[in-house]
Amino acid sequence: MELIQWAFWVLAAAAAGGLLFALLSAMKVRYPSWFGVGHGVLGFVGLIMLGYALYTAGPDATIPQTAYWALGLLGAAFLGGALFFGVVFRQAKPWWVILSHGGLALAGVVVLFFAAY
Repeated sequence: MELIQWAFWVLAAAAAGGLLFALLSAMKVRYPSWFGVGHGVLGFVGLIMLGYALYTAGPDATIPQTAYWALGLLGAAFLGGALFFGVVFRQAKPWWVILSHGGLALAGVVVLFFAAY
């Protein structure tokens, strides 16, 4: 399995954790404080893996252009999540922020799927 495919699976796991995170928030269930940090760290690891896979690909590698689009979408979702959830809305998390962050990340994961497979 190539590194870009590993990055997809790590980011898919982070997306599944984010979906669970959103469902717990919607049901107003208390969750551990480390859960949000773990979600962010897993997303960051996947983002670094994807960036490394694209950076180390040789000039003769056949990396689709959509992989770079996925990197941009996922990078924007990560920065938005870190800024909004880590700085601006530390306590009350508005739904428009949750849905925007999740939608952007989901778009990036879907684009990465088509680039990796």
